[in-house]
Amino acid sequence: MAPRRFLNGVSDLSSSAPFGNIHMLDPRKYSVYFQDFTGPLLAAATAAAATVVEAGISIVASTNATASVTTDAGAIDGALKFTTTAADNEQCLLQTPSGGFTMTSGKKFFMEAKFEITHVTGDIAQNEIFIGLATFAATTSFYASDGTARTFDDGIGWDSPDATADLNFIVGVGDAYDTTAHVSTYATATWYTLGIYYDGTTITLYTNGVAVKTLTPDQIPTTIVGPTIYMKTGEAKVHTLLVDYLLVVKERS
Repeated sequence: MAPRRFLNGVSDLSSSAPFGNIHMLDPRKYSVYFQDFTGPLLAAATAAAATVVEAGISIVASTNATASVTTDAGAIDGALKFTTTAADNEQCLLQTPSGGFTMTSGKKFFMEAKFEITHVTGDIAQNEIFIGLATFAATTSFYASDGTARTFDDGIGWDSPDATADLNFIVGVGDAYDTTAHVSTYATATWYTLGIYYDGTTITLYTNGVAVKTLTPDQIPTTIVGPTIYMKTGEAKVHTLLVDYLLVVKERS
């Protein structure tokens, strides 16, 4: 008798787990992006007021902000580190200038990121954050000066506007977004893992591995959007954003 072969792999994950409906990541079936921020990847981007393109990644830092890589107990192999110093409205933006992803109705899509925000004094809610995929911007002006309006057209990911310590999930095109509020709150010096799974119709949102909400988006990005991480601090205090990794998986058409 011929052996039984499980061509899609064997998993002990339940169907409700973030990876529960993703087959083994065969590169012929799935397009995969994984950035773990290890090694000297961003060594040239440690200076403030820098615009650096290195290893296919663009870093833009304002006058009193820095971008670098570091290690942490929650990200031993390396993490992206954005630091804003004691000046108001300092910001950092990481993007991929070329390449990226589109989403396709009827095709699976998965994204996950792990991050932590710390501050010593001030208000953690003064941070504006976006982690996910978005259209490319050549400047740190990723959000408008009011801290809430977005200046990018298409995207999918997690954002936190000014004056709130809540993370929302957004997805849309042409600056018309479906927004799912309060996917997670965040507190200082605490690691969070956020994930989404799109089954081709419905998006399930995960916080720390637990499904928290679902939505059926009106629109999904069908033009290229690239990996994007953004932070701006709306007060003259020192804040730090650490991102352990960003993972994007798309079923090929």
